[in-house]
Amino acid sequence: MAGSVLLSGCFDGDSSKDTSVRIVHASSDAPAVNVRVNNNTVLSGADYKQAAELSPKAGSSTIAIDGILPGGTTTTVIETDASLRFDTHYDVIAVGKVGDSSIAPLVLADDGSRSSSTSVRLRVAHLSPDAEAAAAGPVDVFVTAAGDPLPADATFTFSFKESVGPLEVPAGDYQIRVTPTGTDTVVYDSGTVPLPAGADLLIGAVDNTVFGDSPVSLLVVNGADTSEIVDVGTGVGIRAAHNSATPTPDVDIYVNEDPDGSPAAGPVAYGETVPASPETGSYVELAAGSNRVAITATGDTSNAVIDETLDLANGDLRTLVAAGILADGLDLFAFTDDNRRIATEARLRVLHGAVEAQSVDVFLIPTAAGGAGATLIGNASPALDDFQYGTSSGYVSVAADEYVIFITSDDGSTELYKSPSLSLSAGGVYTALARLEESMASVATVTLLDDFVIP
Repeated sequence: MAGSVLLSGCFDGDSSKDTSVRIVHASSDAPAVNVRVNNNTVLSGADYKQAAELSPKAGSSTIAIDGILPGGTTTTVIETDASLRFDTHYDVIAVGKVGDSSIAPLVLADDGSRSSSTSVRLRVAHLSPDAEAAAAGPVDVFVTAAGDPLPADATFTFSFKESVGPLEVPAGDYQIRVTPTGTDTVVYDSGTVPLPAGADLLIGAVDNTVFGDSPVSLLVVNGADTSEIVDVGTGVGIRAAHNSATPTPDVDIYVNEDPDGSPAAGPVAYGETVPASPETGSYVELAAGSNRVAITATGDTSNAVIDETLDLANGDLRTLVAAGILADGLDLFAFTDDNRRIATEARLRVLHGAVEAQSVDVFLIPTAAGGAGATLIGNASPALDDFQYGTSSGYVSVAADEYVIFITSDDGSTELYKSPSLSLSAGGVYTALARLEESMASVATVTLLDDFVIP
């Protein structure tokens, strides 16, 4: 979907002067992008919730945003013909969704004027189609001193793609709340937000792609730096997998308490996960901050094989993997999850939790390339070379297709695991956790999570 918009305004003819153009990626299902100015790539790999400042010459320019597809090819999703003034700052914001072909540029122009150098200067933009859908229309925004009750009248009301400002407010601690128009049902609460003197901020309500029920989070753009403020009540989400094969007693999991025989979960058998259905979005909710996780053999209240405290920030998502050999002391790995769905690709992650094979190679072979069932690796190069125990591949962009995953020794000579044909769909999020096949000491298998296990 290509959109075009003209940035209009008088031009003084002096093309020797630089202008200021900021690009903001605010399309939640779009891939990372490259940015071109007059067909020259000036920015590579900008992802969702990132921003960049450009300084093209005043006058006529073409600004293009190209989505990066699996394999490194690109497709132009936004192209903007611009007549740029040297005395105006422009924000070109990618908004909408790729999946429904609504992605388009939202362009804001600003001369930067302010009445006080010590005030906080704000521009606020509604960049969230999810919030528009959840509220079934416009939203009311309340900007108050931190801790004040919700007032009767909103500070302003706006709809998707609308913006307000610039506003100037004194420096201090504020609270930002959002409700569907005409109601007092708060669907987003920032908590206390300190706004420093002299700041000049663009604040966008964007789709929430972390944990929690709020449809939005706030993206704060300060120059080219961005930060995110999630709803104050979001909390954190954790899930756990029993990945210690030798020996394989069932385990009990305790959260924020001493082992006392009443675990939060248990007994959990080798290869099982908590929650028991590990689809995307299935997590145990905890409060942000320090959270203690203790794991014992089932029924043993005196000897914790793992006892660790995790410092988790609001909105964090973690997959906890208990791995290793009991006699040597178990390891607890806390892998960070990112369940954002991208319309143009499948996102595949492999976690290495098999201590018995410290280093392996992982191959991702299209099913068709190996014939029925992809029985051969052939001359393929490993997708993950010398993949180490206790590490994550990160989320790899994969074209939608049918694949077979092979795990081999790190020289590729010995096949340890071959999956059945797996269907990876665009917009899907997939995680495979490598572990030992319980009944066969030299053979690997995987625990499948996320969209692998959704019917």
